Amino acid sequence: MFVGKKMSKNLITIGPDDSLEKAMDLMKKHRIRRLPVMDGDRLVGIVTDRDVREAWASDATTLSVYELKYLLDRVKIKEIMTKQVITITPRHTIEEAAKLMYEWKISGLPVLEKGKLVGIITESDIFKIFLEVMGWGEKGTRIEILVEDKPGVLAKVSGIIKEFNINIVSIVTAKAEEPEKRILIMRIKTDNPEPVINEIQSRGYQVLSIVKG
Repeated sequence: MFVGKKMSKNLITIGPDDSLEKAMDLMKKHRIRRLPVMDGDRLVGIVTDRDVREAWASDATTLSVYELKYLLDRVKIKEIMTKQVITITPRHTIEEAAKLMYEWKISGLPVLEKGKLVGIITESDIFKIFLEVMGWGEKGTRIEILVEDKPGVLAKVSGIIKEFNINIVSIVTAKAEEPEKRILIMRIKTDNPEPVINEIQSRGYQVLSIVKG
C-alpha cells in the first residue's frame, strides 16, 4: 500500500505573505489542521493549527475586537510557518509515512513528486488505513491466536478456517510477550465461530480472545 494511493489530493494551501487571519479562516472552513505554504509552485513551509494558536492566543485576551483584527491581519504566515518541512513521495509505503510521523512527532506529510506538491497524507489517513487493514466495519468475528514464530504456521491456521468454508476478511501478526511466539489477529466472516475455534484449539493453538461483531 503506497502513499500515492491514500493521500489527499484536494489541496488547500496558503502563501507566505498571506495573513494569520486567512490561515484561521481556511482551517475553519475546510476543517483541516495544517496548510502547506506555497511560493508559486514551490513548497516553502507548513503551518499548523498549533502555530496559529500560539501566534495570537497569548495576546488575544488583552485585545479589543479591533486590535485583534489588526493583529490577525498584520502577522504573516512566513513569520510563523515551519520552514524545514518533512516530506514524502507517492512511491513510499504507508509504513514509511507512519514511521516518519512517529519519529518527527508530526501529524502530516506533504507529498512531493519531482519537487511538485501533489498531495498530503495525515495521521487521520493512517488511522483510516489501520482500520481497513484490521477489517473494521466488516461483519464477523475477531480472534487472536498465539502461535509459534516459524514458517508454515499461518498457512496451517488458515487451512483450518478453510475447512469450515469461512472467509478470512483480514489478518495481521504482532509480536507476543513470549519469546519465539507471535499473535495472529484475524477477522473471519462468521457469526458462529465456536466450531472453528474449538478445532483450532484441538490442534494445539491457544486462542487468546474472541470478539463478535
